[in-house]
Amino acid sequence: MGKNEDDPESKKFEVGVSLIADVSDCLDKYKVYKFEELKEATDGFDERLVIQGSVFKGYINGKCCAIKKIKWNACEELKILQKVNHGNLVMLEGFCIDSDYANCYLVYEFLENGSLYTWLHGNNTKRLSWRRRLRIAVDIANGLQYIHEHTIPRVVHKDVKSSNILLDAHMRAKIANFGLAKSGCNAITRHIVGTKGYVAPEYISDGIVSTKMDVFSFGVILLELVSGKEVVNEEGKALWVEVYENFNGNDKNLKHELKGFIDDAILMESCSIDSVMNVMLIAIASLHRDPSRRPSMVDIVYALCRTDELFTDLYEDGLSTRQVIAR
Repeated sequence: MGKNEDDPESKKFEVGVSLIADVSDCLDKYKVYKFEELKEATDGFDERLVIQGSVFKGYINGKCCAIKKIKWNACEELKILQKVNHGNLVMLEGFCIDSDYANCYLVYEFLENGSLYTWLHGNNTKRLSWRRRLRIAVDIANGLQYIHEHTIPRVVHKDVKSSNILLDAHMRAKIANFGLAKSGCNAITRHIVGTKGYVAPEYISDGIVSTKMDVFSFGVILLELVSGKEVVNEEGKALWVEVYENFNGNDKNLKHELKGFIDDAILMESCSIDSVMNVMLIAIASLHRDPSRRPSMVDIVYALCRTDELFTDLYEDGLSTRQVIAR
């Protein structure tokens, strides 16, 4: 006798079989966990073990890990993750499929120091030094350069934000959460996703998916690192819009304009204002209204590592910044 198509148990079975078939290519690349293992690791997915959203802290065989529960097909995320392997990307260790409820669980390495967002905007008594912020910026840039330049087809993360930047025990940054990532760029979509304050204007208006939308989001993170401000203020204005309005693009006045923008924690240090200004110039270049005029992550990595060799011509139209890097 055949299965009843309206039977909930039958539907669960069919969805589970479909999920397993979709991730079959990943079975030999990652450890496949049993649901019971993950349930035990998280004390039954107890809310007190929630790290953020649907990500739980757990212990498997004595090793700490981050377990992400998702209620949709993880096939695309797994396909992208199996293509990438870089020290500035959070490492996927394995996955689990709960066919009873059609849930997927991704098991990641656990990063001890949490998210960059928490360090910049949380209640931490410790503050990030300027030197550490620079190192974090370089780490993020290296991770983005890798997915943009060393994957075929290129991967666009699509959700680059400070809460998706995690810090390990040595405060080195890694990019997390490839749930919205897309393999292949220069596409157009009508399904707009992302986080307010980080999303590139051309993606919102025209649905254009390209590596330059990640560059824009990275520019916003640089603004966070420089200012310590939230990306959207209490009035709902995006931080990058504030920069558009208040920084007139005149190099001579930039140092003066920066004084009211820089995080107080940085001002208390003896760091070079020129170093902060150079990072701000990279941010401005990354936020250009025209995506074709934003620098690539290759250029950004070079500029961050050799800021004394960064030359910028600023024009009168605000953030129309042309970046010229000495080769």
